[in-house]
Amino acid sequence: MVIALIIKGILAPLIILLLYSNSKALQNQEQQIRNFWENIFGEVYQIRKQTFVKNSAFKPEYNQSRYNVAESPVYCKKSDSYKMVHPDIVLQDYYVWRDYPPTNLPKKITLDKTFAVLDKVSPSKTASYKYEYQLPLQLGFIYTTVSSLYNNYVWGKGLGCVLQKYSHIPGKSSVAMKNQLIDNFMKYIRDFEKKNITNPECKRNASFIPETYRLNDEDDCKAFFETFKTDDYQKKFKKYGPQYILKTNQHRGEGITVLFENETKDILEEYNYGQECGNISKQVIAQRYISNPFLYKGHKIEFRIYYTIISTKPVIAYSYSRALIKRCAKPFSVHSTEKGAHVCNTAIVKNLVKTDKDDEEIEDEEFFIDWYLEGLEDLLIKQGRAKKGWLQSYLYPKIHRSLIHMTKATYHSFARDSTFGEFFAVDFLLDDNLDVWVLEVNYNPQILSVTPDRIKRNYKMLEDHFELQYAYIKSKLYRLSQFGKTLMKNNAKSILNQSKQVEELLRDKLESQFELSKENLYVKIMDEGQPGTQAYTNLISKECLK
Repeated sequence: MVIALIIKGILAPLIILLLYSNSKALQNQEQQIRNFWENIFGEVYQIRKQTFVKNSAFKPEYNQSRYNVAESPVYCKKSDSYKMVHPDIVLQDYYVWRDYPPTNLPKKITLDKTFAVLDKVSPSKTASYKYEYQLPLQLGFIYTTVSSLYNNYVWGKGLGCVLQKYSHIPGKSSVAMKNQLIDNFMKYIRDFEKKNITNPECKRNASFIPETYRLNDEDDCKAFFETFKTDDYQKKFKKYGPQYILKTNQHRGEGITVLFENETKDILEEYNYGQECGNISKQVIAQRYISNPFLYKGHKIEFRIYYTIISTKPVIAYSYSRALIKRCAKPFSVHSTEKGAHVCNTAIVKNLVKTDKDDEEIEDEEFFIDWYLEGLEDLLIKQGRAKKGWLQSYLYPKIHRSLIHMTKATYHSFARDSTFGEFFAVDFLLDDNLDVWVLEVNYNPQILSVTPDRIKRNYKMLEDHFELQYAYIKSKLYRLSQFGKTLMKNNAKSILNQSKQVEELLRDKLESQFELSKENLYVKIMDEGQPGTQAYTNLISKECLK
């Protein structure tokens, strides 16, 4: 017993000392590796800054905080280095920041399905959307509703780290604002002629928006009011009802005016039959009204496609393979003067339906159809208008081609970096000829929790979205890890002479070992890191890409 106590008295401290020494050695080793990566990332950010595409969308002031926030000027170096030393933070876990309160469904999903960080952080009361917190080192996906965090955190120091994804693109207004989208679309179509693309099929496939006039453009405005003077307009109005619809830059159905007889009289008087064109600067577009929509049980329907730009360097985009189908509140008739027969956006028409239910319940139960586009295919097959496979061989390619052209028409104003991305919802209309038209593009789209089935769908969509974001972060971590091994082997002290290789490492590319799971419903539709027509999943022919 005495001997045992003596041994215990000697060995116990010795074991503790050995464990402490071993722990200390491991800590020193980890610190050495972190120091190595911090030095590497210090030079990576120098190279990145030099190669960063500066344009009108990403102004120099974004590189300096407008507020005195409590952030470390070396946060990004520390965050990236921490992930290189502890790769499981990226390879095994999702660390996501969603800034809305817990009652919001995306926030709930983030809390349930990821290691949500900063879950109690909200904007400061002293300044609009001012955050006074340093972001956690583990943070990988910044999935916020606030699109101007670069006002709070210096880009490349306190935000926009190499091993992070940021859910907004500076310059996205070129696609999300109606007037800018139309400006870019019209320029895009004109460029076909400048590039000497003569095949009419190229231009037709790129025409994803109905004929549109910008009333703040004098020439467009005059041309629009000239149409009212023609016999053709009067004949069409009597036979098919409203020929145009007015839109402003407001979303969720706000700012939409269908030009019935009284509304037509109002716009003619406001612009004095075109005489005031050039004098009225408000941004309004007049768009040809699709008067032959595809009908479901006598109601006009629209469908919403979610798609995400995962990177802007190169531009890579995915479409989600589940559409949200909504119908107008009132039965359709070209001569109906009820807005609810023509406008399917529930934010406009919900007041037209008398019910005791709250707004969210109305939005789902009264206006949304409980099937996907597969149900549309089944319906057309029953009507004898389509065959099995129509959805995959016809409709989805048309949708995806529209999304590709829309992205190509607008991305010239995007800030270019592999960390930038954006989640969009695009509203489409299918006409009775089965042609597809883009009606509106929404960023930060609403994701509601109105029925159990809808909640289940949205859980799946965001889980797939998190997997998609992290697949690209994992791929970048892998490339950097391989690069680091080579540097260590060669005992390299600097990488500034390898700027081209570093820039290539930072360009987004999905490595084969991180392909999305088979259950993931996101489909890649565009990757300009690929050559030729492969960049557009062969949906745009070679002759249309001059």
